[in-house]
Amino acid sequence: MTLRKQLVLIIIMLFALLFVGSFAINVHNTRAYLNDQLRTISQDTATSLGMNLSPYMGENPDVAGIEVHINALYDSGYYRTISVYDTQGGIIVSRADPDPPQQVPGWFINLFRLETPVGISNVMSGWTQAGEVHLSANPEFAYIRLWATCQHSFFWFAGSFAIMFILALIALHYVLRPLQAVESQANAIANKDYVIQEKLPWTIELRSVVAAMNQMSGKIRDIFSEQEEALERVRSAAYTDSVTGLANRAYFTMHLNHLIQSGDFAQGMLLLLEVSNLQAVNTQLGHKAGDDLLRGVAELLNTAAQSSETAESFPARLSGSTFALAVVGVPNSLATGIADRIAESMPSLYEKKLSPTDEIGHLGVTYRTDQTFGQMMSECDMALRAAQIQGINAVSTYRRTAAGGEFDSLTATQWITLLRDVVESQRYSLLLQTTFSASDRSRVLQHEVLLRITDEQARIIPAGVFIPMVNHHRMTQAFDKMVIEDVFSRLRQGAGPAEPIAINLMPASISDPAFVLWMMTILRENPQIAKQLSFELSDYAISQNLHAARVWMSQISTTGARVGIERFGRSNASLDYIGQLKPAYLQIDGSFIRDIDKNRDNQQFVESLVRLSHSHDILVIAEFVETEEELSVLRSLRVDGVRGYALHRPTVWGTT
Repeated sequence: MTLRKQLVLIIIMLFALLFVGSFAINVHNTRAYLNDQLRTISQDTATSLGMNLSPYMGENPDVAGIEVHINALYDSGYYRTISVYDTQGGIIVSRADPDPPQQVPGWFINLFRLETPVGISNVMSGWTQAGEVHLSANPEFAYIRLWATCQHSFFWFAGSFAIMFILALIALHYVLRPLQAVESQANAIANKDYVIQEKLPWTIELRSVVAAMNQMSGKIRDIFSEQEEALERVRSAAYTDSVTGLANRAYFTMHLNHLIQSGDFAQGMLLLLEVSNLQAVNTQLGHKAGDDLLRGVAELLNTAAQSSETAESFPARLSGSTFALAVVGVPNSLATGIADRIAESMPSLYEKKLSPTDEIGHLGVTYRTDQTFGQMMSECDMALRAAQIQGINAVSTYRRTAAGGEFDSLTATQWITLLRDVVESQRYSLLLQTTFSASDRSRVLQHEVLLRITDEQARIIPAGVFIPMVNHHRMTQAFDKMVIEDVFSRLRQGAGPAEPIAINLMPASISDPAFVLWMMTILRENPQIAKQLSFELSDYAISQNLHAARVWMSQISTTGARVGIERFGRSNASLDYIGQLKPAYLQIDGSFIRDIDKNRDNQQFVESLVRLSHSHDILVIAEFVETEEELSVLRSLRVDGVRGYALHRPTVWGTT
């Protein structure tokens, strides 16, 4: 029972006790008073009547005269019995009204009996007693008065109780409102939202409680903030260039190598930029001026990285004067445009007086085909050396044709036709890859849905090739809807596993109100299926549009479906958004998992991330687990789930 209900019950009991006590005392006093009145009236009237009847009493009583006096009193209605007796006890005249009072309920009369004493008086004839008068007052009027008194008392107390009860409820509302705020604050803390109550209650005890809650909320918030800052420091020290804030060589090498090996970098470009006059600036103007120039170049690369909404890109500083930019999932024509825009914007650094000349640097570009990491870096370096020969702020591109790159030559129109035909002809298949508990490999956490499509010749198109094209040609909603409808159809027919199903969504879909409305509708119409689903967004996609991700995730959480973040760590966004979004789980990007048993920096990063995530009740899953050694390290780092070829290879949904 709530405190409010308990207090209301106590108030009702106190008022009831007060009413019963006051009512009983009032009735008792009134009843005693009326009894005294009846006794006095009976005796006084009997005495008076005895004196009035003296002339009519004697050896031969005048009965007619006696009856006149008796009838006069009896007819007034104030007396119940009047009797005149002779000296031998015989009745001379008698009048009596045996009927009970008619204007008062019988139950009331039985409950509150009034005494009706008989007044007795001698009747004298001279100095001799001639008889007796017996008289009792009629209690009907006393009952009427007692009944009226009880009614008035009851309604007065009832009205007073109603008014006081309403006032008490209003007072309770204001007195207990701080407790409601404390309850809301406690729930907010449980949901990792550390609010502080600015307005303290005036009640001393409640003020102390609120102050303690504020202190606890602030302490917990500081603890989590310290964890986020510690993780940020670990990431910054291991993977970030201290001067420019870009990724350093270690992160760039690790991340790009993983993208190539995983197949995610099937299309795109790699760009190297070398600043021409950095040494001269450091010598002539000082290292601060040199650092300002480096930060200016970093800003140019960041701007270029953000210029393509449909591509994933990340810039890095590889050494003193060398920068790199990898752009994943764009056709060659768009990649060339990005490099040209960087070259065209470089003279702006001279205009901002960050460089003593308009010669800033040179750019070397190579396109992604089937190279290894080393081959791609070598090709890009050769293009950079060629650009240095060509002139000021020149761009040079290394071009090679990959064996088997049959989809590289498709035009934009051909890609649009191919992708539309995939949707219309249902030329795709769904695969499942299982995520297992890190501590118990026999326990399945969920199954991730993977999409595979083919062209008209039934050739499989790699995901790293067609997904960038789907994004670029703005067909993400059609593909995401196709996958979701297929999953729902299978689960309705009971053709799915019992464990949760995870579906990856493309960033543009969650920003489309029509798609979000459709998605919310189908989830609410199928609540049991919704509880079995998880929807995943990539870390990079969330960092590009945090507001849209926050709105979408808050809507999805109301349907029973879960939300997860995949490829966590690819973006360079602030880590505080983890606490803001509160996803059900994080999937660490494979670049941090690959060879983690040999990389102490990655181990420290994952360990800090697990600690922070667990404090927010967020599960942590490791992707691309390929070896038993990696699995052993991840288990020691308290990772919750693992997925990769070392555990389970993707299989077509419906096959064993």
